Order: sequence, then structure tokens, then C-alpha cells
Amino acid sequence: MFIRMRESKGFTLVELMIVVAIIGILAAVAVPYYQKYIQKARLTSKVIPGIHSIQTDLATYFSFQQMFPGAGATVNAMFTDANTHCFTPTVTSAAGATSNFKITFAIVGAGCTELSSLYNQTITASPILGNNAQVITGWTFGGTLAANMGLAGAQ
Repeated sequence: MFIRMRESKGFTLVELMIVVAIIGILAAVAVPYYQKYIQKARLTSKVIPGIHSIQTDLATYFSFQQMFPGAGATVNAMFTDANTHCFTPTVTSAAGATSNFKITFAIVGAGCTELSSLYNQTITASPILGNNAQVITGWTFGGTLAANMGLAGAQ
């Protein structure tokens, strides 16, 4: 007589351990990318709209004056109009500049705890002038924060 063996159903312990190890490896790789994604999303929602508002005001000013404002009342009014509670903008060019204009945006902590891991990092913005140097065709982002978040270069 033959004894019939029961056919096993399910997974063995080794198979389950292999699956858990694979999930652990994937999680170890994915978590840093996810954290960077979250930081970039917060930066995009809290800082970039304010930067774009300032850029729009500067483009309008440049289209009428054919030069950029320096640090002073005009540019401070532009900064006041923009939502700047998460960053501090600073003009690093002299008044009347027609090229090499740059604004530095430093992430600050007052009232912006969502970006606490990005405090004191900076983004710089410089205009890209058209062929006739009478119109701004875009902006170039630079600085450590722009490079870390994948925002560096022409926008």
C-alpha cells in the first residue's frame, strides 16, 4: 500500500523572509527619495509662488524702465506685495542695472515650520533677457537649494 502525502499549501518561512527582506530594501531606497519629494512639494507651494510674484513685478518694471530697481522703496514694495513669510528676498545688484541682476531668496524659520529642514539655504534668481535686451524671456534659478531640489537652470 502506498501512503498518500498531503500536498502542502501556502508559503514556507524562507519564502516569507525573502519577501520581507526585499520590501525592506525597497523601503530603504524609497524613503530618502520620498522625503526629498515632500521637501520639494513644500518648497513649491510655500516659496515659489512668492518668487513668481516678485518676478512678475520686476518684469513689468523692466518693460517700462529698461532697467532693474536696486535695493530701495520700489523693490521693497514688490517684496511686500508678494507672500514672503517663508523666505527673505535680497537684491544683490545696483540700481539701474540692465544685466547681471540677481535676487537671493533665503529660507527663514519665522512662521514657516514646514520648511524647517531647509532653513538658511538659498535660491538665486536671475532674469534671462531677450535678444534685444528689452524684455525678460525667463528666469534662471541657482544656489544650493535650487540644485538640491532639482530647480536649477532656466525656468
